[in-house]
Amino acid sequence: MKQRIITGLLLALVLIPVVVVGSVSFQIAMALIAGVATFELLSICKNPKAHIYLYGIVGFFLFYSIFTSNKTVVPSINIAIYLIVLLVCGIFDAGIDFARLGYYFTGGTLVALGLHMVYVMRMHLGLSYVLLLAIATLGADTFAYFVGRSIGKHKLNPRLSPNKTIEGSIGGIICGGTLALAFGFLMKMPLSLWQLAVISYVLSSTGQIGDLTFSSIKRYFDVKDYSQIFPGHGGVLDRFDSIIFNAMVLGLLLNILL
Repeated sequence: MKQRIITGLLLALVLIPVVVVGSVSFQIAMALIAGVATFELLSICKNPKAHIYLYGIVGFFLFYSIFTSNKTVVPSINIAIYLIVLLVCGIFDAGIDFARLGYYFTGGTLVALGLHMVYVMRMHLGLSYVLLLAIATLGADTFAYFVGRSIGKHKLNPRLSPNKTIEGSIGGIICGGTLALAFGFLMKMPLSLWQLAVISYVLSSTGQIGDLTFSSIKRYFDVKDYSQIFPGHGGVLDRFDSIIFNAMVLGLLLNILL
């Protein structure tokens, strides 16, 4: 537990200034995260292992998707080309059955959409959007933990996360959403009150879906963590699973609401 706390504090001390400052330091951080995410997505694959060329394909898709557009969602042509390339690989690589092909596509697309939106928010929309995302996601997660510990009795999804409860989930949605709504209102973000409310409460809900989604992937491949890059915390995808998923959702919401 001590190691986990120390690692968490060090991670926060590094990331918070980088996000606040933005510019080149943030771009470098995003590139590093994309590289590690590529490694983690593929390194958990066993029986058979992912061939080395796939790291290049997935990595190129992530990097290109993150840095080459200022739209709130990754252009569909990027995703279509990525799918076509994977389908071709599936024809010639006997180690890629349809299930594995589906994982490479959905996993890569999910991470690309999320990281792209984080980049667009900080570099084009403004720091307040990143903070709104973080408050809604982490606030819901924090309140869900404490509410669940206090009054939680009914398991939310014992197959994927035995400690999460329905009561904690509801508490997280209400408290995290309200906290994010208050932040957006006080910061006078260029969104109407109803738009802020929709975004805040949706994000406080879908963050939990993101956490369970990445947990289901780990359970499918029978691994505890994506990597051990952060001692006591696992890897990039272990620490930022909900943020990545919710960034994707926020991009879609902004595309629909604005």
